[in-house]
Amino acid sequence: MLLGTIARQLGWDVRVYVEEIADIDYRDVLTADLVGISTITSTASRAYAIADALRDFGVPVVMGGPHVTFLPDEALAHCDYVVRGEGEEALPALMNALFGDGDVARVPNLSYRDAAGEVRHNEQTSSVEDLDTLPYPDYELIVGWQKAMSFSLRPVVPIQATRGCPFGCRFCSVIGMFGRKVRTRSVDNVIGELRRHRERNAHIFFYDDNFTARRTWAKELIRRAMIDEELCPHWSAQVRTDATHDDELLALMQQGKCSHVYVGFETVNPAALADMAKQQSVQSMIDAVDRFKQHRIGVHGMFIFGFDTDNKESFRATTRFAMRSGIDSAQFLILTLLPGTPVYEEMAAAGRITVHDWAHYDGHHVCYKPAQISAWQLQWAQVRSHTMFYSRLRMMKQVVNGYLGNSAIYLYARKLNHEWIRNNKTYLKALKLAAQAKNTIIRFDFEIDFSEIKQKVWAAAGSLALPMPSPA
Repeated sequence: MLLGTIARQLGWDVRVYVEEIADIDYRDVLTADLVGISTITSTASRAYAIADALRDFGVPVVMGGPHVTFLPDEALAHCDYVVRGEGEEALPALMNALFGDGDVARVPNLSYRDAAGEVRHNEQTSSVEDLDTLPYPDYELIVGWQKAMSFSLRPVVPIQATRGCPFGCRFCSVIGMFGRKVRTRSVDNVIGELRRHRERNAHIFFYDDNFTARRTWAKELIRRAMIDEELCPHWSAQVRTDATHDDELLALMQQGKCSHVYVGFETVNPAALADMAKQQSVQSMIDAVDRFKQHRIGVHGMFIFGFDTDNKESFRATTRFAMRSGIDSAQFLILTLLPGTPVYEEMAAAGRITVHDWAHYDGHHVCYKPAQISAWQLQWAQVRSHTMFYSRLRMMKQVVNGYLGNSAIYLYARKLNHEWIRNNKTYLKALKLAAQAKNTIIRFDFEIDFSEIKQKVWAAAGSLALPMPSPA
């Protein structure tokens, strides 16, 4: 959204497609001078399929996002340009090089093929030091945005107020993407954006990786925006357990009507916490939940199964903690090997990666050989934890206690879990057979049919009477 807003300020006609909000109008896209596709790892396969289909008709495609930042050579097999890291300075420079008097060789963070077909990686130097220089993202550029907002009783508006994280969890790609230095927008700047959404009665979600990394800044923002001006009648943020070490911060969050926080607890296995460099203890997790609940702040706990020190007992212990701790909702995810992280590099070097389709790097599929258990045991532990946490009995207790919002979440989570099991029957059966065979590793190379994308693009091209490329 930010890049689209910047391009519009430069005089371009811009539209943004988010497939969860509206289908892509390929008739529209095929007339574009330049198409940008942003992707994370789990959406990379589909992003590549879209890029391939557009390039059949000569539409220039530039890709960005964390996945292609760390695997630019892979991405260049599907697109013309890759912007690595932050793109707010690189994209305008690329557009000037393509449609003005610039030079692609001087575009920071850019990867591309030169006239001889050789891959070039320009120096990655561009990151925005002063975030206040960036415009407020204009969500009206999203096709279908207004319609989506009108159907929601309390629409969710995402706000990014900071970039970077001072910690270095070994499974996380944030450091490689944004760095360890925490950059914050000024409080005045954030307030200016929040005022734009005042009339929506929206839920504001601060999707910063660590909203309270700079507590003095966070406290000033909450005091001025949430309390003094009441700009956020309903808001949430991602934080760490150490946010509860500050009594003043907790009091302000409560007074400022923070509805809930998202906290990465990960596991109650101390060895796994040390292995992932999480820099938190099990006791700090227990204390954090208690402190948040004392201040009437809901807690969504996020957990990861599958570190090399994990076993069946650590999974059971983590599930028990989630059920007894008092958190309102939970996600139990399988360790995902994200490119650009130490965990990915180590697994790749050891030859332990068993799945090579990025669409399954979604936190719900085992894509590597676990150290102490079978892939089947790891997979089933994750499914079972969701089943237990969101059991029918626990859901009914939420209803009886009057927590209707939580009970709706339970119902939704149960539905998602059942649907996942039903849609992955073949995959689960293969994992189980491999576990029964002992010492057998099944390497999955999923063949996902993206022909519907190509069919839609070709149909759109036909309606526009574009020259059709060779079917090959």
